[in-house]
Amino acid sequence: MFLKKKMILFPNTLIFRLTFWYTLVVVILISSAFGLSYFLLQQTLYQNVEEDLLEDVIEYQEIFHNEGLNGIEQELIRDARATDEKINFFQFFDKNANRIYSSNLSNWQFLPENLDTIKQVFFNKKDIFKTLDVRGEDYQVKTIFTLIDPNVLLYMGESTEEVHEVMELLLNVFIALLIIVIPFAFIISWLMARRAVKGIKEVSRIASEIERGKLDRRVSVSAQGDEITQLVNTFNSMLDRIWVLISEMNEMTDNITHDLRSPLARIRVISEQLLSNDDTPQKYKTAASDTIEECDRLLQMINSMLDVAEAEAGIIQISKLKVNMTQLVQDACELFEAIAEQKEIKFNCYLQDDCYTYGNIHNLQRMLANLLDNAIKYTPNNGQVEIILTCTSQHIKIAVQDTGMGIPEGDQVKVFDRFFRCDQSRTHDGCGLGLSFSRAVARTHRGDIKLLSRLENGSCFTVTLPVVI
Repeated sequence: MFLKKKMILFPNTLIFRLTFWYTLVVVILISSAFGLSYFLLQQTLYQNVEEDLLEDVIEYQEIFHNEGLNGIEQELIRDARATDEKINFFQFFDKNANRIYSSNLSNWQFLPENLDTIKQVFFNKKDIFKTLDVRGEDYQVKTIFTLIDPNVLLYMGESTEEVHEVMELLLNVFIALLIIVIPFAFIISWLMARRAVKGIKEVSRIASEIERGKLDRRVSVSAQGDEITQLVNTFNSMLDRIWVLISEMNEMTDNITHDLRSPLARIRVISEQLLSNDDTPQKYKTAASDTIEECDRLLQMINSMLDVAEAEAGIIQISKLKVNMTQLVQDACELFEAIAEQKEIKFNCYLQDDCYTYGNIHNLQRMLANLLDNAIKYTPNNGQVEIILTCTSQHIKIAVQDTGMGIPEGDQVKVFDRFFRCDQSRTHDGCGLGLSFSRAVARTHRGDIKLLSRLENGSCFTVTLPVVI
């Protein structure tokens, strides 16, 4: 067995990306400012330690000149009582690098031998600063080699443990503050990002409403920058142009309807006259009968095509009639149950009571009839067709499921296109407009149709409509 690793999926939205980058920039700026301040403060404290060493050197030089080495010993004893011997140490050497006096070095066993450094200071007459690492500790020791007399060298040092503790405390405080600041920065960044994309979301919302057929909607957004204003103006101009094109298309389709229907009607009338005339030879009567049949088929196709075009363009207005979908589906089931029995198809209906929506009852009936007709048509004998109606507080769902041949995966995205038919052999009647009309009706009613199908395992068309309490 292969274990699938679960990946954390973040929202792929512009608001989230802007929020993330805003927050990241804030964190980087705060961290950079703290890092610079931290470095400068640390250098200042280390410099203060070195300055303290120099001040002590000047003090001991004065004592040595006034009171000699005994005076320095007395001063060191007083300092040892007042200060912690872990913080600093003192050593005095003569020209031969012999130690002539030292403070308590029990806590300074790690100090290295400095014979070369001592000789160098006596020779060059210049102070030498050194920084020593303390084994097992994170802090260091600042030391100085200096002459307080031509024949006496002072070697003293001061621990930076207190500096290290202060800097460590400061770092911990910053980390704690950063943990607190990040959520606030994220929230503020989210509010800023949400405001920044408000115009884009408004355009998207209006576009979604227009896609459902509300072509009269326009975007109205308060001033949010030249970019958003330009986007809104361009979008509204595009909608105005689309409206003009649709109006022109409606006028053109009306003309096509008149121009196509009239000749077909005349052909049908002429064929009926030939068919009703007793003097017409039988072979002409047969031709006239076929002509009438084809005329009816063409007229039906033209009417269906115009219905689809009107529905997709949003020309069909939804009436405010409250439709009992439970009763409508039940009537459809009773109507198609007889057709299913002819093919020995098991026909089951599962209906939830009191499911209502607003809409055009005639178009909803045609939509449902198309789905049931397809389900029965493409289900073989002894198969099964089920229609399930459920409703929640927000949606009505009508699932039409069959055990037919199924739809190939490559064709599933095309089944709602005009004139597309999975049955390329044309063994079943139809012109490929039923599903196009059904989806157009569902979307006109602020709903939709989804398809779930597997080859040789049947198909399930699910209609979603808004519910009315």
